[in-house]
Amino acid sequence: MTLTGHEGAVNSVVYSSDSRLIVSGSADGTVRIWDMRTGEEMMTPLRSGDGAVRSVTIAPDSDSVVSGTEGGVLCIWSLGNVHNAARRLSGHSGAVSTVLYSPNGSYIASGSLDNTVRLWAAETYQNLVVIRGHTDKIHSIAFSPDSLALATGSEDHTIQLWNVPTGKPNYKSLYHHENPIYSLSFLPDGRNIVAGSGDDIILCKPRTGRKTASVYSGSNPVTSVNSSPDRLWLVSSYGKSVRLSTVPSFLVKTSSVVLEGHTKTVRTVTFSHTGLYIASASDDHTIRIWNSSGGMEVQPTATHKVMGNEAVSSLIMSDSRTLKGHTDGVNSVAVSTDGAVIVSGGNDHSVRVWDAQTGAEMLSLLLGHTHVVQSAAISSDGRLVASGSSDRTVRLWDLQAGKAIGVPMQGHSGVVIAVVFSPDARWLASGSMDKTVRIWDVATQRLSVIGPLSCQYIVMTVAVSPDGRFVAAGDYSGHVSIWQSDTGQPVRDPLQTNLNQVWSIGFSPDGARIVAGGMHKTEHVRVWIINMRELVFSLAGHSDTVYSCTYSPDGRNIATGSADSTVRLWDAVTGAPIALLGGHINNVQSVAFTPGSHSVVSGSNDHTIRVWNRTRPTIACPASDGDVVTSLQATILDNGWLQGPSNELLLWVPTDYHRYLHAPANSPRVVVSFDKRGWHRVSPGPLVGLRTHPILVPTSCSHLRSVPHLSRIYIPSLPV
Repeated sequence: MTLTGHEGAVNSVVYSSDSRLIVSGSADGTVRIWDMRTGEEMMTPLRSGDGAVRSVTIAPDSDSVVSGTEGGVLCIWSLGNVHNAARRLSGHSGAVSTVLYSPNGSYIASGSLDNTVRLWAAETYQNLVVIRGHTDKIHSIAFSPDSLALATGSEDHTIQLWNVPTGKPNYKSLYHHENPIYSLSFLPDGRNIVAGSGDDIILCKPRTGRKTASVYSGSNPVTSVNSSPDRLWLVSSYGKSVRLSTVPSFLVKTSSVVLEGHTKTVRTVTFSHTGLYIASASDDHTIRIWNSSGGMEVQPTATHKVMGNEAVSSLIMSDSRTLKGHTDGVNSVAVSTDGAVIVSGGNDHSVRVWDAQTGAEMLSLLLGHTHVVQSAAISSDGRLVASGSSDRTVRLWDLQAGKAIGVPMQGHSGVVIAVVFSPDARWLASGSMDKTVRIWDVATQRLSVIGPLSCQYIVMTVAVSPDGRFVAAGDYSGHVSIWQSDTGQPVRDPLQTNLNQVWSIGFSPDGARIVAGGMHKTEHVRVWIINMRELVFSLAGHSDTVYSCTYSPDGRNIATGSADSTVRLWDAVTGAPIALLGGHINNVQSVAFTPGSHSVVSGSNDHTIRVWNRTRPTIACPASDGDVVTSLQATILDNGWLQGPSNELLLWVPTDYHRYLHAPANSPRVVVSFDKRGWHRVSPGPLVGLRTHPILVPTSCSHLRSVPHLSRIYIPSLPV
């Protein structure tokens, strides 16, 4: 996608550590914050009045943004309160061409056209040291992954390495090159520095300065270069183009693909921290977001976790009804207590109402918000819908009349991320990027005398206990805060969930437990006993951030939706995986159960809502580690093809046979195998000593013979 809004050349672009935000700096003098999911600005542009913004960086905890300006000043904004004036750090006598946070968040480094680099303490903003040694302008700086070394690149054709925080040279040798150094960065392992010098990309060793490889990029100078987190790819900019190349190796010939689209010089390019996307900033006033697989669309796939010698019996369920109507991503779904109505809110600024049985839209669009609808909720009596939006307002809608009630409810100073009704529908709670939860009287549509309730950081999710006694909020720092709803007093100190960010929380039906989902290296969901503050278990299975989690009405299951495009079902008592719901092709933003827990509703950034039938029989076949059955269970059925973890095509199944893929575990099975003679079908029965029969396979499937792990495919017995 293309992000537009800047009125001048975009000089710098950087991702937040969770790859959900993009920060850009422009010659128009502004810093802009973008939502990676929607491509829209999350707040008004930040201005310092110090001229063009040459460079921007965001803290590892996404708490603050620093810009380097033409006026030689560093400006620091707190994202928790962007309405405050920027803190200004002075000292450079020339334009600040580059700024960067250290990976550990302890330091800020700035390079300038005054030939110096300055190191600042990130907490106190004290200038620790001025690094002098270059004889010309500083174009680029890079911290080593351990934050102990700082590399600098200059117009004087050299790369130099410095000790952090003393600012003394790490080694005596200077790394001289034929051309100025416009860009440099460490590879993730810290063993190599990659630099853009003239029309070459150079790899060199930090300790010796010895050049180990180079890649010719064309007649235009390389203005920016960065590596992917997995160290396999380099992205660079030259002229109007972006180039994605394999990291050069003496074993592998370098290959590349050129991503065209910008109409003027590309100033900077960078990978997201997940490695899935590339952002490029250009003199054409735009930022472009590219998929890192050659600029083509990628369909995220699910993973299948194996414990010991027995496969987890989490199952692919692709039986769902798809509701289409939103013209952009769906951020929130909710189901009425009678199960008749589904309400959704999306990036297209609309709230939509659906018939849960037929999937048809029941009303005309509920329009009124001027920005993205982040959250939608239905009152327990089914009369009202509440919505929260990036326009910083909460709105109430009459579900029967299909129109807004009153005027927008104003009180938050930031994006409203979440809204939820109390069980008796007399009040509702809303959470915002302004770090507060606010309580609203539904009858008067005015703020309650209770609150505002303050969190440590941006509020990402809000929940009300089933008895209405407590209000809970999860924030961007990984904490869950709980208050008494009648007094606003904290029940206890905020609960540290050990998640990097909490994106969703939900009370169990008995109010004793709370489930929290968010971002973590491996375990994206945690379940806690509230009174004892005791971790019950963690749910590992999703391969990316969990945006939504909820208990079923009967308390027996937990549903989770993730950035890995899947919905998962779990046993709420044991934490065991029950099912994997595959079908969405983008982030799953919201999940909800229907009454009776018979179905699961999910909303996704692929613009669709899916209603999953949980009563449908599914494949349940434990298998030993490495068995092909395990591979089959981890596939997704798309356009008739069973696809593997990397979207490889494994087997095409005719439409009439799709229902057999969900047959009970004890149903008769056949085996398809192949060898040099071709493909064969093994008759039902024991696998040993059975006669095989040839199978006609289309030429387009002949590549499957080369798939190493695909020697057999186990499928339910098909009628002939």
